[in-house]
Amino acid sequence: MARQELNLHIGVHVEEALLRRIRALVPGARITYQPYTPYETGHVPASSLAEAEVLLGYHVGFELTEAPRLRWLHLASDGVDHLRGAPIMSSDVQITNTRVFGVPIAEYVFGSVLAYFRDFPGMHQRFQVERTYPSNQWLEYCGDELAGKTMAILGYGEIGHALARRALAFDMQVVAVRRTAEHSEMQDGAMVHPPDALVSVAAQGDIVVVCLPLTDETEGLVDASVLRAMKPSAYLVAVGRGGVIDEVALARALRENWIAGAGLDVFAQRPLPPDSPFFDLPNVILTPHMSGITRNFPPRLEWLFCENLRRYLANEPLLNVVDKQKGY
Repeated sequence: MARQELNLHIGVHVEEALLRRIRALVPGARITYQPYTPYETGHVPASSLAEAEVLLGYHVGFELTEAPRLRWLHLASDGVDHLRGAPIMSSDVQITNTRVFGVPIAEYVFGSVLAYFRDFPGMHQRFQVERTYPSNQWLEYCGDELAGKTMAILGYGEIGHALARRALAFDMQVVAVRRTAEHSEMQDGAMVHPPDALVSVAAQGDIVVVCLPLTDETEGLVDASVLRAMKPSAYLVAVGRGGVIDEVALARALRENWIAGAGLDVFAQRPLPPDSPFFDLPNVILTPHMSGITRNFPPRLEWLFCENLRRYLANEPLLNVVDKQKGY
C-alpha cells in the first residue's frame, strides 16, 4: 500500500509539474514551499523545518537541532563543499545531490575553448562593435583547430566523462586524473591516471579542464607548481569549484604568460568582486557561474527528485548519495 503521509519542504524554484508528480506519488503529502536562490542563506520557516522529513533545497542555513525529523536532504546543486564541517555531515540524515550537469557543462567548456581558439571576443569587439573590417582576415583571424590537441581533465567524474566523449568526437587526445584510479589505464578512449599524476597530466594538456569538487584534499590543489608545469600555449577552463585553484598563482600565471589563457566560470569568492584582477586580464574569458544551467535543468531535477522520492518511499537505495567521508 502506498504511503499517504509525508512532510516535505521545498526551498527551490520548481515547475508545477514537479509538485503534481510529488502529489501523485504521495497523495496525502504535506508540502510547504518557500523558494530561495543558491546565493541566499536558505532560511526555512521554523514550522516547516520542525516537521520536515524530506527537504529539497540549496544551502543548508539551519542548525540540525531545528530539524529533528529530517531524514533526507536533496540538494538541487552538485557541490556540497558548503557543508564541510557541518553537523549534518556526521549525522544519519541521507544527503543526495543533483549530478545532472555533465551535458551543459561539457558544452560550455567547448563553447569557451572555441571562443578562445577562434578569438570570438576580440572579433566581436573589433568587427561588430567597432565595425572595422580587417585588411587581411586570413592573418588577423587565423585561429587554432582542436583536432590533434590534447585535453587534460582534472576530475574524471560525470562532467569529466561528458567532456571526454566530446573531445574524442573532435579528434582530440584525452588524458585525465581520477581520485579512485589505482593505476593508469585506458577507459573508453581516455588515458586515466591516479591522483599522483596530476602535474604530469596537466603538463600534457593543450586544454586543461578543472572540474574537481572542493574538499579538504583538493582545496588549492591547482597551485603554482601545476600552472608552471602546463604548456605556455595551454588554455585552462575552470568549471568545478573556484577554491580548487590558487587564484593568486593563476592571476600571476596569466599576467606572466606561464599559460596562454583561461576560461573561468567559478571563483573562490562569489560573487566575483569588481576589483578582481581577472577582469583586467585580456587573455581571460569570464562567466558568472552559469555553465551548468540550461532550460533542461528543471525536467532533469524533476525526474531525479521524483525517482529518488519513489525509492525513498520504497526503502530502496537512493541515486546520487553524497559520500560524507569523501565530501562529494
